[in-house]
Amino acid sequence: MWVNLRRFITKLKKDKFLGDKMVYYKIICWNECPFCLKAKMELIERRLPFEYCSVDHSNTLLDYYKAIYKQGTVPMIVEINQSTGQEKFIGGYTDLIEYFKKSLVESQVSNVDGNG
Repeated sequence: MWVNLRRFITKLKKDKFLGDKMVYYKIICWNECPFCLKAKMELIERRLPFEYCSVDHSNTLLDYYKAIYKQGTVPMIVEINQSTGQEKFIGGYTDLIEYFKKSLVESQVSNVDGNG
């Protein structure tokens, strides 16, 4: 039983569900928005946990998110640290791609420096 649990935790770490911080992503979207769907597919391909929050039928909720994140378009993508509840607004689809590129470069530099 403990061996299976240990394997499961190891798999979660590899899948980036655990580690230094336990994060997931929130995509505020319209169901038929092509950039929203691209963001969703990017997270699926990276095997990252996310929630897909459609605001198709709630202009009030959409206006609420626009005000909070100061973004006028969807998708609005947020990284949420599950342990602390801290949110980091990433932006839209293009911002998400740039965020992952930057994270990859930082990770590679950290590994070269011996800090990773």
